[in-house]
Parts: sequence; structure tokens; C-alpha cells
Amino acid sequence: MKKTLSALVAVAVLSLGAAFAEEAKTQTKIEAKTTTNPVTGATTEKSEKTTEVKTPAGKKTTKKKSHKKVTKKSGAVKSETTKTETVTSSAPAPAPKAPAATPAPAK
Repeated sequence: MKKTLSALVAVAVLSLGAAFAEEAKTQTKIEAKTTTNPVTGATTEKSEKTTEVKTPAGKKTTKKKSHKKVTKKSGAVKSETTKTETVTSSAPAPAPKAPAATPAPAK
């Protein structure tokens, strides 16, 4: 009897925790741009990838910027630069509830 009761309590607690659990949500955005130098014919590729992850604990944003120059004649990569920036912000703590105002007793 005790084992059955404790098993029921454990299942109730686990299902209650699962009901309030929140999943992480991910959003990714990619922007790309290619330009060509009319004089030399070299191509420049610029891209920016932004990934935003929202969790119950907060929000994490990662930005990755890429810059690549390619020569016209050989197609060789002249220069390539990649920058990664991560910003993490925590969720604000819930505001404490103010005590309910009690009406003064009538005299």
C-alpha cells in the first residue's frame, strides 16, 4: 500500500513539473550580400547570421559576421574575416506581490 501511494505521489509531482516546464525557442536569421568591384572584378561576399535562443532562464543572442574577398582572375580568396559576438541576458525576476489591502472596519 505504501509503495503504491508513494508511486502515485511521484507520478503526480513529475507530471506537475512537466506541465510547467518551458521549452527553449530558437530563431535564426541569415542576411547575405555580394558586391563586385567594377574596376578589378573582385567579388566581396558579406553575410550575417543571427541566432536567438529564448529559454525560461533568459535570452542568448549570437551574431556571426563573415567577410570574404575573392579575386577575379584566379578565384583565390584574398581575405576572409569572421566575427562572432554572443550576448546573454537573464529574465527579470518576477515582481513580488503587494499585500492585499484590507478595508477598515465600519464604525
